[in-house]
Amino acid sequence: MTAQPQIQMEGFSSIVLNSALSVNGDAPRQLNWKADEAGWSASTPEGSWKLLLTEKSGRMDAALSGTLNKPADRLELTLFSVPEFEADHVLPQAVRMGGCQAYDLTRIDREASFTGELLLSITKNGRTLQCSTPFHGGFPALFRGTAHSGGIRDLQMVFPVEFYGGTEIAFPVLSFRSSADGFSLMESYADENCDVKKTFDTPPSAGWNSWDYYRWTITEEEVLRNAEFIAKDPVLSRHVKRIIVDDGWQYCYGEWEANSCFPSGMEFLAKELTRMGFEPGLWFAPAIAEPHSRIAQIDYDMLARSAGNQPCLAYECMRRYGFVLDPTVKKTEEFLEKLFRRYAEMGYRYFKLDFLCSIFKAPRFADPMVRRDELIPRLFAPIYRGIDGRAVLLGCNYPYTAGNSMVEAVRIGADIHARWESCMHNASAVVAHFWSNKKLWLNDPDFALCRSAETSNDPDLDRLNPMWPFVEPSDRNLPSRNYKLATMTISELEVLLSMVLAAGGAVNLSDKMTVLNEKGLFLARKVVSAESGEAARPLDLFRTDRPTQFLQKLKAGWRVLLVNWGETPETFFFDPAAHGVNAASAVDFWREEPVSLDSGKLVFELAPRSCRLIELK
Repeated sequence: MTAQPQIQMEGFSSIVLNSALSVNGDAPRQLNWKADEAGWSASTPEGSWKLLLTEKSGRMDAALSGTLNKPADRLELTLFSVPEFEADHVLPQAVRMGGCQAYDLTRIDREASFTGELLLSITKNGRTLQCSTPFHGGFPALFRGTAHSGGIRDLQMVFPVEFYGGTEIAFPVLSFRSSADGFSLMESYADENCDVKKTFDTPPSAGWNSWDYYRWTITEEEVLRNAEFIAKDPVLSRHVKRIIVDDGWQYCYGEWEANSCFPSGMEFLAKELTRMGFEPGLWFAPAIAEPHSRIAQIDYDMLARSAGNQPCLAYECMRRYGFVLDPTVKKTEEFLEKLFRRYAEMGYRYFKLDFLCSIFKAPRFADPMVRRDELIPRLFAPIYRGIDGRAVLLGCNYPYTAGNSMVEAVRIGADIHARWESCMHNASAVVAHFWSNKKLWLNDPDFALCRSAETSNDPDLDRLNPMWPFVEPSDRNLPSRNYKLATMTISELEVLLSMVLAAGGAVNLSDKMTVLNEKGLFLARKVVSAESGEAARPLDLFRTDRPTQFLQKLKAGWRVLLVNWGETPETFFFDPAAHGVNAASAVDFWREEPVSLDSGKLVFELAPRSCRLIELK
């Protein structure tokens, strides 16, 4: 054996074990590993630790376990810590939607701290090193460091364990692989973490969701008005098959009854939408109970607890606070199963379940031995029994560690708005999760938005302002609080909608359809009627901060998406043959006109903040 345990992958310098342990917030204590017959071992006053390194088919696994002398409220074990690691690119991925930011280390002009979970991809000289932990590992690893020119400083691979009641801890296996094909590494990771093999042979139906335009102002009347408009449109009616009422229909989180904006009740609405030919959908935050709900006031034995074992406000969003339900309590199970059985019996066939990761913020549960990766499956199990095959579930703020057995679709992007900076921020998260689409679930990149000053005749286009809750009494007209939800140009909307199509998953409109003008309706009709292909490969994913070239497989051809994210014009060259595509003809998707193939190549001068989406036959 070597003097110290280390990871050696082709094309990368050795990662030598440098471990430290912090318990209950104390200063980290260094772990001194010693070789033995079973691998490596270390001891501290808090307990003993075992490490086994195995290599098979070019993959290196680090399996760590420990025995504490007594349970600890909080434990953080840093397994690997590398002061300096040379690299050209780093791509950390999060355990849930959004939170994915790539860094081109050859062009970065300032240092940037990053944190990832589950997956970390580091590229050097065209070769990618993948560091990963499995979905069902109990406690996902954190990958953190500081990106800078030429590499990563203080690269750490950390296992945080919070409020786990046991003394025996088996950490998830930390795996290392390297390849000249980073895409295949991600696709293999999806294969390994697929609990249930699903088929996605039937093209997904498009939908309409109330949230982005209406937010909490949604009413029964407006839902039906949009549904009627879609049902009468010659194109939209053929493709938009689902109407989803998002947040705003309920009395409060935890009391899931219609409020005064839905005077006829939710069963009436389900029947009306079904009569019109739509599949009714409904939004829930099943883990949340607001302070004025009856659960919080009376049935607080259903709530997860603080470190001191009292109900705690673990949920917060837009300055709304709430408790979280304890899914290990029998009473909670019965409540959720009854709730979703009732709404499935009303006729709802699609449930968007949101704010799921809030449950992780609660320190204590009735079952002190429950692992964090078990919480969402425990929450979903009674819901799944309640719907009894009559509806499908979309996980929003859904941790990928919960697996794919009970969800049909999963949000991969952060909240989107018809704003350029929102689209840019979301791009990396949407495209970097190509590996999960139509393999684990249907990727949901969030809404396909079509409204702007150019595409809508809406006098209230900018009336809603979601930032008002953050204005303090002493604030003096902060510019950041004057936030508009729709500021895009048509060219920018084409980029947003092209990214939705590139995701190859769910397509959900979220505009007030009755006030879109012909330009806006053209965009809406095009995006919902487009063929749903495979998730596009972001060809420069491992080279850039934000991919600019995408190739998407269709049934009988390909789509090429080229995006200029910058603020100056740029010339794009794309050679389909270099990617195994022999194109006989090309059509511009948004302009609906033929495109010349110059010696088989595509050449475009792209204006700032614009794209070209080309379909090849």
